[in-house]
Amino acid sequence: MSTTDPAQQVGPRPALLLAVATQQHLLSELFTVLQATSSAPNADALPALHAGLVQSSERLDQLSAELKVHQAAYAEMLAKQKKAKELEDEIRSVIRELHGAKVDLEEVVNEGAKVRESIEQSEKDPVSVDQLIAHAHALAKTTSAPVSSLLAPVDKAAATPWPNEAAMRQGLLFQLEGSMSGVGDVGVVGDATAPEPAQPAPQVVHEEPGRRYDPGAVFQLDLNSDDSDDD
Repeated sequence: MSTTDPAQQVGPRPALLLAVATQQHLLSELFTVLQATSSAPNADALPALHAGLVQSSERLDQLSAELKVHQAAYAEMLAKQKKAKELEDEIRSVIRELHGAKVDLEEVVNEGAKVRESIEQSEKDPVSVDQLIAHAHALAKTTSAPVSSLLAPVDKAAATPWPNEAAMRQGLLFQLEGSMSGVGDVGVVGDATAPEPAQPAPQVVHEEPGRRYDPGAVFQLDLNSDDSDDD
C-alpha cells in the first residue's frame, strides 16, 4: 500500500508552511514540558517530542530541497516562455514580410501578363513599314533624309565626320572674329548681379559744315512776294 506525499496534494508552499507550523507547535510543547519538569519531572514526554522535532526537521529539509528544484524549474519555464514570445514575434514578422512579397509578386505577375498579351497582339497584328515610316516622319524635325544619305558609298567613305578648316572658316564664329582664348563670365546660376551705374548719354547736335547758329539773327519773311513782283 503506497502513501501519497501531502506536499504533492497541496503544493510545495502550503506543505512548507504546514511543516513550519508543526515544528513550532512541537517546540512550544517541548518548552512547556521542560518548564514543567523543573517542578514535576515527566521523562516519558521528552523522547516523543524529540522524535517529532527530528522528523519535522527532516521534513523541512526535504521540502526545502523540493522547493529549490521547483524554483529552478519555474525559472527555466519563464526563460522558455520569453523565448517562445520572441519566436512568435519573429514568426509574425516573417508572415508580414511574406504577405508583402505576395502582393509584390502578384503585381509582377499581372504586369507580365499584360506584357505577354501585348507581345502576342503584336505578333498577330505586326506594324507595317509604312506605319513605321509615317510615325518616324511625325517625330522627326525634317521631312526628308539628310544629304549625307544621298552620297555614294565611295563618297561616304571619303567624307570626314568632322568639319575641316575651310568649313570652320565659313562659320559664324569666324565671321564675327570670335576668340576661343580665355574664359567667359563665371559664377553660379541665380547669383544676384550688381546693377551697372547709369551714365548720362551725351547729346549730339548735328550741324552742317560751314554754318553756325546765330541767336541774334532777325529773319524777315515777305509773305506777299507776288504783289511786289506786280509793282
